[in-house]
Amino acid sequence: MELDIVQYEIDEEVERKLINALKNFVARTEADLVLLSDDAGRIISFYGKNLDETQAEFLASIISGIFGAAFEMAKMVSKEDLLDAIQYESKKQNVVVKAVGERFLVGVLCPKSVALGTVRLFLKELADELNRIFSSVKPKPSKLLKLSPEAIEDKLNKILGAK
Repeated sequence: MELDIVQYEIDEEVERKLINALKNFVARTEADLVLLSDDAGRIISFYGKNLDETQAEFLASIISGIFGAAFEMAKMVSKEDLLDAIQYESKKQNVVVKAVGERFLVGVLCPKSVALGTVRLFLKELADELNRIFSSVKPKPSKLLKLSPEAIEDKLNKILGAK
């Protein structure tokens, strides 16, 4: 058994544009973290709170799963009004997830002190900017990695802190 993992190859100029867009969003909203991933939870880029790449990948997977479930629920309830964004609140943080184009998601974690209207306003602008970046140079799957079950288990144990 092997698991296929697709990675994206983005050139330096596009990567710089993506990071600048995420940095500008964090500066304008005072969000703790903004994370760009594809709809399967593969991380494209992130900026903000100190996260290592493994934590960012784990968070992107969770965000993708939550958005995917909410999207499927919305399709069952209303076939005409497809879900574009979701948000949820905790005692100390708000989380907003927005679809960008057909394949990508932006997840935002921000403290309760940040107005959600501000986040949604600048998130729409960020989505427009990301769409412009992606329309000029489309990231495409470039590598297909095959992981053994042992490698998958090691990676999961690392994420879950089992070893």
